[in-house]
Amino acid sequence: MRYLLLWIVLLSAYTFTAEGSEETIIVDDGFNFTITSDIPYVAQKLDQTSTRQTLDAYRPNNLELAPVILYVHGGGWAFGDKKDVHVKPNYFTLNGLAFVSMNYRLRWDYKVYDQVVDIVSVIKWIQESGAEYGLDAEKIVLMGHGAGGHLVSLVMADSSYLRAEGISSSAVKAVVSIDSSSYDITRLMKELGNFVERRQHELIFTSDEAVWRAASPQTHVSKNPNLPPFALLYNPESDVTALQAKGFAKALAGAGGELIMVPGSASDPAKTDELIGVSGNIATIALMAFIRSQI
Repeated sequence: MRYLLLWIVLLSAYTFTAEGSEETIIVDDGFNFTITSDIPYVAQKLDQTSTRQTLDAYRPNNLELAPVILYVHGGGWAFGDKKDVHVKPNYFTLNGLAFVSMNYRLRWDYKVYDQVVDIVSVIKWIQESGAEYGLDAEKIVLMGHGAGGHLVSLVMADSSYLRAEGISSSAVKAVVSIDSSSYDITRLMKELGNFVERRQHELIFTSDEAVWRAASPQTHVSKNPNLPPFALLYNPESDVTALQAKGFAKALAGAGGELIMVPGSASDPAKTDELIGVSGNIATIALMAFIRSQI
């Protein structure tokens, strides 16, 4: 019986490659979603072999257009991959949401500015091409973990990035940032961070305090009248992430922004991101209620 069930699961998914493309499409009838992998979100050069500027799109099979979770992985700005999604695609597509996970250009070959530009490029790609993949370009939720949480917060706190590309922020209905310690980099460097955290941030953001301020989402919120609602998920047992989240929340509230704060799992608070979508996870329930209220 066990082997029969395994074959049923295996046969419920089938794969094909789009003609004239490097994209791979997997239709998973077992989980009722379709995955299109390795979609370039910027024009590729003829000799380009890197997959850093590509994304994977998961869409519910039963919807023509679905609101979009755009997920930006963590990894200290220098590591990580769009495959690092755990059970999120299964959970969100089951709940009627499309899920897009993007790669982006990593340090050390590129700068944080390039990573922010990549996120803006994906938002633009969703608006221009998303309908082809079942994505509702008017209902986007940005979500990021760790460094990814910092990046999505920076994109939406500093309105200049979207404005430079002529993109309206109105399509981004909410931002979800998970376990970021980098809302206020100056505070981390001078007050909160341990030696390893400060050294990591110095390698990424240099020792220039002007760079720290420019790269800190908290710096920009008071100057942005069009802030989307934020959900800040954090590890309550980590002083750095908890205090950073509380400081950012205070700045958002002071700027008239809407926000909620969601502590991570009481049983395993260090795995807040990994446990999103796991059955019975309290943070997931709170997060889903927040997303539903915004889309």
